[in-house]
Amino acid sequence: MTMNAPSPGPAAKWSASSLRMALRVVNTVLEREASGRAGFNVSRLADEVGIERSKASRTTQDLCEKGFLERREDSTLRVAGEFFSVAASLNPGLLRRSRALLRRLAVAHDASARLSVRDGVQVRLLRAESAAGVAPQWLTQASLVTPCWCTGAGRALLVDHTVQEITALLNDYELIGVGGPNAARSVEELVAANDRDRRNGFIVAHGEFEHGVTEYAVPVRDAGGHIRAAVSVVGRQHDFIRHEQVIRTDLIELAAALSAAIDGTTGP
Repeated sequence: MTMNAPSPGPAAKWSASSLRMALRVVNTVLEREASGRAGFNVSRLADEVGIERSKASRTTQDLCEKGFLERREDSTLRVAGEFFSVAASLNPGLLRRSRALLRRLAVAHDASARLSVRDGVQVRLLRAESAAGVAPQWLTQASLVTPCWCTGAGRALLVDHTVQEITALLNDYELIGVGGPNAARSVEELVAANDRDRRNGFIVAHGEFEHGVTEYAVPVRDAGGHIRAAVSVVGRQHDFIRHEQVIRTDLIELAAALSAAIDGTTGP
């Protein structure tokens, strides 16, 4: 995802040149995360961007204070929540188009329909629409964060990643003890699940985040084929099984419509 200059907000105090530098830094950190490789510390980031380390230090500190970046315990940098808020506001077509489509999907399948993006190993919920009374609060809460390896949306966001990229991404994380009874407990299990679902054209996550809960998901791609988001439906497994192929068709159509919104066309 390439971020353009945001509207006045947290970054409004930056000069034009400082803002351009900040955007280069954030995009570099984001591209590194998307590659699945270990993140940059300030020194390596300075080398990658081609700026002095003192300037990189000042810029990253400012970005951390404004919520666009955050430092991990090992001093590497990652993109933080404010970036995704700004990114969402910069693509109003995607969010505007998603609302009615997600609502229609939720009502059709008596479920929660969701639009999510990946933030490192986490999945951030951008928008959720639900049929009345079908979803507990944790399924629809704004800015909900869940793990990428044990959710349908998370696996859809990783479906293009190689074994090496997923290994690097999850290198510092303990998968055992997180998620539901069918959650992946190793990189090998996660890759095998994605290989299986890739052949079927959509992600099927039965009991991966919570017992009895199913999430079906597909990626949303831009014109270049890059995964920008994921759409999913979440609900009770026993309610979904009989309608799995209909849900698959509806999700694929929804993803295509949102892809068109990303590219600035009207879509189906």
